Amino acid sequence: MKKTLISLIALILVILPSNGILETKKISLQEAIETALASNPQLKMAKIDTQIAQNDIKTANKLQNPALTTYNNIGRFTKNEQHHFGFDYTIELLKRSKRKDVAYSKSLAMYDLEKFLEQSLILEIKKTYIDLLLKKSNLKVVEEQKNLANDLYESALKEQKKGKISKSDLIQTKIALNRTIVYYNIAKSEVIFAQNRFNTAMNTSNINFDTKEDTLERNWAKLYTYNPQNDNLSFDKLKQYALDNRYDLKSAKQEIVTAQKKLEMTKSKKIPDLTFGAGWAYQAKGATPDDAFRSGGYAGVSLTNIPLIYQYKPEIENAKLEVEKAQLKYEDMIIDATRNITDAWEKFSIAKDTLNFYDKELMNNSQELLKVAREGLRKNDNDLTSYLFSKKLYFELMLEYQNALGDYYISWAELLRELGTTIEDVETL
Repeated sequence: MKKTLISLIALILVILPSNGILETKKISLQEAIETALASNPQLKMAKIDTQIAQNDIKTANKLQNPALTTYNNIGRFTKNEQHHFGFDYTIELLKRSKRKDVAYSKSLAMYDLEKFLEQSLILEIKKTYIDLLLKKSNLKVVEEQKNLANDLYESALKEQKKGKISKSDLIQTKIALNRTIVYYNIAKSEVIFAQNRFNTAMNTSNINFDTKEDTLERNWAKLYTYNPQNDNLSFDKLKQYALDNRYDLKSAKQEIVTAQKKLEMTKSKKIPDLTFGAGWAYQAKGATPDDAFRSGGYAGVSLTNIPLIYQYKPEIENAKLEVEKAQLKYEDMIIDATRNITDAWEKFSIAKDTLNFYDKELMNNSQELLKVAREGLRKNDNDLTSYLFSKKLYFELMLEYQNALGDYYISWAELLRELGTTIEDVETL
């Protein structure tokens, strides 16, 4: 029932008309990465957040603005009283530098987060690009299988008319042909799904991007992939490198530093501030006993925000809790990262061994089988049906090989994602 439903969905998707995409454009993997980095809104927002965090450093280092003051006395009260105007200026003691340290630490965390998003986007583009290539390769193989199944059925039909094979054998070839047609339609729908996933990663709606290549090839350099024939990677070195250099872990670690600096900043609230005042005062004629104009300057200093009534204990306690929470978050991320790196390494290792096994054993054997069957047909040792069955087995192995190749490419991309690095960095370890 499940297979029938999948087949029906595949058939519907294949015959659906175009959904109004304005343009289709073939691009290479490098072009896809560059396009995504230049246009992805999430990455643009992350860059803006980094800029805002950098501007916050200047904001945190700001000086207090002065206050202008004036006093003018009126009425009988002015006798023997002075008029004055001047300014007050509050000086924060040991606070600005701590605020600046917090803002700077936060900007470092935001930058690491931006780089993590950028790296994740690159690897997601690579993964969906390769997956689309794999699905297109599978479609090509399945199409060849469909054509072969049709040839096999036509051959069996002729053999059955000659009485060389039974009707049940003919029915089996017909069933095999129909199944291959269904698989072909499913493969076409998988190409559509893969292309949609690729364009979702590219974050496009008015253009339909497609891979520049038509099939998945063994070109490690072109697809930024480690050569499976090499065997010089050390899991322990890779894991330690990732734990030390992954941008999300660096950002989480920096959050601990930020929380600690926030604690110091909060504690500094208990330090009083200085307010300095200065100005000019005068007494007009009629306000002095001798009716003479008198004037002069004044200056004064006062302590403000003295923590006698409120000592900021709740804020300090919360700041300590934020440090503890940041440490717990980092430790949890380390555990998750270690587990994910290990899983990705195991998948990569299995995919590499499987691909190498196909290269060394299965593909050579299948090609030898096809060669023997072709030679037997030429010498009339085998009939056409036997040859076509051998060719069918070859195409099935080709499909399995394509999947093994795709699994290897994708497992490498996933490993790089968990390592939080690029192939250039990995190869230098």
